[in-house]
Amino acid sequence: MIRPIRLLAALWLALPCLAQEKPEPYGTTDDINGVRVFRAGGKPADIGREVGRNFRDEIRFLFKEYFETYTGDPELKDKFVENARKLEKNLSDDERAELKGLAEGAELDYGHVLIVHTFLDAIRIVNCSTFVLQPPATKNETVIFGRNLDFPGRGVAHKHTIVMVYSPEGKYRFASVTWPGLAGVLSGMNEHGLSLAVMNVYHKKDTVDGVPYVLLFRRVLETCKTFDEAKALLEKTDRTCGNNLMVVDASGKCGVFELDHDQCKVREPEDGAVIATNHWRLEPPNESQVCPRWFRLNQLEKAWKGKIGMTEAKKLLQAVPQGDLTLQSMLFLPKERELYLAAGELPATKGKFRRVEGLFRDADRTTK
Repeated sequence: MIRPIRLLAALWLALPCLAQEKPEPYGTTDDINGVRVFRAGGKPADIGREVGRNFRDEIRFLFKEYFETYTGDPELKDKFVENARKLEKNLSDDERAELKGLAEGAELDYGHVLIVHTFLDAIRIVNCSTFVLQPPATKNETVIFGRNLDFPGRGVAHKHTIVMVYSPEGKYRFASVTWPGLAGVLSGMNEHGLSLAVMNVYHKKDTVDGVPYVLLFRRVLETCKTFDEAKALLEKTDRTCGNNLMVVDASGKCGVFELDHDQCKVREPEDGAVIATNHWRLEPPNESQVCPRWFRLNQLEKAWKGKIGMTEAKKLLQAVPQGDLTLQSMLFLPKERELYLAAGELPATKGKFRRVEGLFRDADRTTK
């Protein structure tokens, strides 16, 4: 009897360790070359419910263990609640319906879901690096859009990256590199090859009289085919806060939108390259524009000009990581509608760039 008792005692003592090692629950997804991909389509409320139900446990985990580390801060919570209340009126009917569907599916309070989609308009934590390169900077006729997403992951977010492919009724299909429960877009591409990524810019004119930026940038992918269409939408829509938004379309037309509530200017490429981090560069130079990542990317691009392909583009991203902040690293090929994604390690640039192909399959059913 001694041995069974000892075994039971050992198992009892090990229970806390076993509980800690149990992986967090994931919803049902496709696996494309090691990348989680989930597809949802239809009416907004149906999309929200489908995502919420499929990822219920993971979304609830992320909201509690990750998003609430920001939104639950006693010193900021009242600000986030008030901010969400004011910004909610700027949501479209479709956006409101999808977020309510998401809350219903994940069994969460709609107000909580709304805060997650608006708190980024009140703080600055998306510190990233991007570039678009094309001839004469690249070899052949390649157009490459590179992006490091640098964002405090709190030891949680880097484990939960997913590519969500949405087919919203009456709008364009798009893919968002994101996390379950975030319906907005920080990095993404649509079925026409239009691609974008955001970088926060500090000390600009902010307001709660605008569209939450993660949803505004989703609108770009849902409704625009070209760079010029994206420009027209961004110019006419009320915006909330300071950002750089890198945009490129399948033809290679590209630029950085320097945005805040009052300004929407475009910095165009020079000699086949446009590079951006977290500063505006159209305004008169000042000390706040000193960014080692921006200078390093420019230095390497000039050194490799005319010789840059996918290998060199990966090396550019690998030259400017920010340690544990670099949660995702990716390369979009707008002409080919392809994505190469590194995620899961810290920094993400240490990992393998995995080809995510077939994002927009069944192209014959896409919205024209």
